[in-house]
Amino acid sequence: MKKEKIQAFLALFTATFFWASAYIFVKQLLDNVSPYVMLVVRFGLASLILIVIYNKRLLQINLEMLKAGIIMGVFLFGEFFTFTVGLQYTTTSRSSLIIASYIILLPFAYLLIMRKRPSLSDIIVSIICMIGVFFILGNDLGSFHLGDIYCILCALFYALYIVISSKYSRRYDSGILNVLQVSTTATLSMVVLLFVKDHRFYVTFRDGFQLIYLIILCTTLPFFLILYGMKHVSATTSGILLSFESVMAAFMGIMVLHEPFTLNLFIGGTIIIFSFILSELLPKILKR
Repeated sequence: MKKEKIQAFLALFTATFFWASAYIFVKQLLDNVSPYVMLVVRFGLASLILIVIYNKRLLQINLEMLKAGIIMGVFLFGEFFTFTVGLQYTTTSRSSLIIASYIILLPFAYLLIMRKRPSLSDIIVSIICMIGVFFILGNDLGSFHLGDIYCILCALFYALYIVISSKYSRRYDSGILNVLQVSTTATLSMVVLLFVKDHRFYVTFRDGFQLIYLIILCTTLPFFLILYGMKHVSATTSGILLSFESVMAAFMGIMVLHEPFTLNLFIGGTIIIFSFILSELLPKILKR
C-alpha cells in the first residue's frame, strides 16, 4: 500500500474519532447553550482560525473555487444544523447509529451528483443497513420522534456532502475549500440565529473547555484531515472509514453518559456495522 494511502487512512480515522467524541460534548453543552448559538460560536471561531492559517492561500481564490466551497458549505451546514438541533431530542447512541444510515443514501447521492447508477452491491448493502435502522427506531411508530427526523435529514446531508467533497477535493486546494465551507456554515448559522428565540449561552469553565475542544479538535482539524484523505482514496472508502464515527459515538454515549443499551440498539447497530463491512467486500465477491 502506498505511503500516501496509509496517511489518508490515518487522517480519516483520526477525523472520525474526533467527530465521534463531538457527540458527547455537544450533548452536554446543550444543557446550557442553544444549538443555534453553539453553531455560530463553533463555526464562527473555526472559520477565523482557518482564515489566519491559510491567509496567504486565500489570494488564489477564483470564481470556481468560491462556488465549490460555498456548495460544500451549504451541505455541511445542513448536516451540522440537523445534527446539533436533533441531539436535543434523542440520545447520542441512537442519534449516531441513525445518522450512520447515510450509507444507504450514498449510492443515490452518487446518482444525483455524479450521474452514476447504484450497483447491485450498493442496493443490497442499502437494504441491509435500512433493516438495522428500523431496529434502532423500534418496533412501533410510537418510538419514532422528532430527534429521529433530524437524524435522518442529517444522514441525507452527510451522504451528499461526502460525494460533493470527494468531487471538489480532487480539483482544488483543500485549505481554501476548508476556509470557504466552514465560513459558509458560520454565515448560514448566523442567519438562522436571527430568526430563532433560543439564544441561551450560560458557559461554565467546563463548558468553555468543551467549546474549545469542539472548535479546534472537532471542527478545524477534522475538515483538513478529511479533505486530505479524500484526495487519496475513493469516496466509497472514505464513507466506510467515516462510518465508524457512529460506532465510536454510540459506545462513548453508553460508557460516558450512561445511556441505555437496549436490545434493539445492539441488533440494529450490529446490522449497520455489518453493512459497512459488506459495502467493501460485496463488490469484490460479485465480480468473481
